[in-house]
Amino acid sequence: MTSDTIRGRRGRLDQEAVLQAAEALVDREGYDALTMTSLAAELEARVSSLYNHVANLEDLRALIQIRAMRMLGDHVRSAAMGHSGTEGLRALSNTLRAFARSHPHRYAALTRPPIDREGFYASALEAIEALAVMIRSAGLPEERMLQTAMALFASLHGFVSLEVAGYFGDLSGTKVDVDLDAVYTQVIDGAVTAAALESTH
Repeated sequence: MTSDTIRGRRGRLDQEAVLQAAEALVDREGYDALTMTSLAAELEARVSSLYNHVANLEDLRALIQIRAMRMLGDHVRSAAMGHSGTEGLRALSNTLRAFARSHPHRYAALTRPPIDREGFYASALEAIEALAVMIRSAGLPEERMLQTAMALFASLHGFVSLEVAGYFGDLSGTKVDVDLDAVYTQVIDGAVTAAALESTH
């Protein structure tokens, strides 16, 4: 690549281009691999030029978390359409798993402690509201909404995080006869049943 091409690419840098490159790097190498130096190499730009678009590495990582959460929210909102109650909770649960499997490193990023808590929780509103609608439609009292939402997510995240980390490995061709889809369904059913039982107490 010529120096003229590199200068041209630098000239077209804006925050969106920087963030898209950062997401591509995270998808390929992982959230912890994201540094200003690695991102500059990804963009074939100078590190100093990145500071025109993000304040620092912490700001960059915060934006990655926020964008990942917003992306998950978009998926959850789409999955929620046409569903309600326990059926809707199962649909959202499957969407969470599908997102984590498709974007494991972004999922890992959004499940870290938020760097920009205000921005992160604002980006999570769509996902939170979709989940709240499903919990309400399952008959759960409003005062138990947050507790149930946290318990449901904790149950699902436990399985999903182990799966995307490779904990279960590749069971094909082994003597272990376990259908991970069936296991996840069991996790969902247990969490959803617990939520439904809460509505009767």
